[in-house]
Amino acid sequence: RGDVVAVRGPDQRLMNQVLRAIESIHAETSLDVDCSLGLLTRPQAEALRDAGVHHYNHNLETSRSFFPTIVTTHTWEERVETCLLVKELGMELCSGGILGLGETWEQRLELAYELRELDPDEIPLNFLNPRPGTPFGDLPVMSSADALRAIAAFRLAMPRTLLRYAG
Repeated sequence: RGDVVAVRGPDQRLMNQVLRAIESIHAETSLDVDCSLGLLTRPQAEALRDAGVHHYNHNLETSRSFFPTIVTTHTWEERVETCLLVKELGMELCSGGILGLGETWEQRLELAYELRELDPDEIPLNFLNPRPGTPFGDLPVMSSADALRAIAAFRLAMPRTLLRYAG
């Protein structure tokens, strides 16, 4: 159903591969195509739209105030710009974040309201599953009660938006 890559944003080689894949998918199936390719320029977003991409996933990851603690390769504002561009060009937007990275409750609520401003069609709420040997491996697992509180807070902030959960 979609193309997902782990890059800052697609280079021309990757864009060409994705566009060819989208063309093949549309030629052989009736599937909607979703992509998650990182930060996009306007020409890249337009090319994806023109190729028939239905839905674009680009998570904010965390709140604006906590983002520099987690990501150093680009800014929170760059992520928002891609989200706004996707919506402006008429693709559906899927954008959410990861909870349990060490953020405060206030920062979780900040993320909920930042997402509400973006008005995505879907919000994935991912709960960190710390793995030994990773940068977040020593963080505690979020309790079930806190996960439910977070889900309730996001639901209150966005009562009609599709929420998806993963851990």
